[in-house]
Amino acid sequence: MGGKKLKNRLFQESKRKISCFYTGIIFICWLVGLLGIDQSAYSQNLLANGSFEEENICTEYSQNCAPEAWISNSLRSDYYVYEPPYAYDGTHFIGLIVGNERRDGVRSFVRSRLLCGLRKGSRYRLEFYTRSWHNASDSLGIYFSPTDFLFEAKPYQSITPSIWLRDTLVHHTATNTYWARHTLTYTATGNEVFFTIGSFKRKESYFSKPPDRQLNYYVYIDDVSLVPEDEKEKLCSCADSVKRVLYSENERHDLLDRKMYANKKNPPLVPVPPLTVIQKIDTLIIPDVLFANASATLNQQSFAPLDSFSLSLTGKRIDSLVFEGHTDSVGTLTYNQQLSTERARAVAGYVEQKANIPGSKVTIRSYAYLRPRAPNTTPQGRQKNRRVEVYLYMHE
Repeated sequence: MGGKKLKNRLFQESKRKISCFYTGIIFICWLVGLLGIDQSAYSQNLLANGSFEEENICTEYSQNCAPEAWISNSLRSDYYVYEPPYAYDGTHFIGLIVGNERRDGVRSFVRSRLLCGLRKGSRYRLEFYTRSWHNASDSLGIYFSPTDFLFEAKPYQSITPSIWLRDTLVHHTATNTYWARHTLTYTATGNEVFFTIGSFKRKESYFSKPPDRQLNYYVYIDDVSLVPEDEKEKLCSCADSVKRVLYSENERHDLLDRKMYANKKNPPLVPVPPLTVIQKIDTLIIPDVLFANASATLNQQSFAPLDSFSLSLTGKRIDSLVFEGHTDSVGTLTYNQQLSTERARAVAGYVEQKANIPGSKVTIRSYAYLRPRAPNTTPQGRQKNRRVEVYLYMHE
């Protein structure tokens, strides 16, 4: 009885923690956006831990038995493989059961949650690698869903995946040693929250080669990524918060069984996370004539265009402002480097003050005469090269 009570207490406590995470996630997303935390350092992969290298410590046994952010409907840990010589990259990969030598209907699926909502009609590139002795390309599918596959009440045979593996572009054939790379383009419906991969084939597959382990046939998966095709589409500001929620899901084995049983009749509602953001870029060129001769001091002619630009920033969701200083080739590199830095800093300081832009969003770069727009052999060309370029990065 003591063991049962402990497991029940652990399960209830884990449910309470996850509930608190989901309750607070909207506030965290708002706060991250308010503080203007830069997402440029993040990879644009909408799936956390797609390489499966980060290991989860399960609640029951305090062992590394699963990849962070990914959970299998299998109650065992045999789907998480540590075999460095055979991994596509790194040391870990996952194995999906696609059949059993003696029993029909034996399958395993692995699911994760998207870090951001997908934009309806937008296109995303899905890429991953497979390895197997068995020809299972007609059975694996990818299922995007608004609800958690772990709590799905209907049998997998009645589910039509969003994508079949056979629809992907295969770059080369996999064997038990070599990995096949699969790529495809997915057009979003706007309702995607969870990502599941596994064998959705309704009829049993019969394989010519012997099973891999414990009478099961496996297909191995590694290095899964889902990224926007549009380079201007970036992760939402709360992607890291969603990732922390996923990494906090530590139920495996018996606790996972209890969680799945408790939620199949009444699955918890998980809201679609905030959409990815579209980054827009506006540019402004401050010519040499708006500065005092050979100086970083702005003259009175510069005030009107800079005031107009600063006013245009009102109400915009600014990600960052980049000020780049440039000169012609007259003089030494050291002199021109200093002049281009001081001119970029002068324009940045004016805009920061007028538009009330926090310094954390401002970047100053100086290139001296290393990035000319025109030849430095004529007065007209040199004048074009003496400039400050302003790049405004915004979120839609």
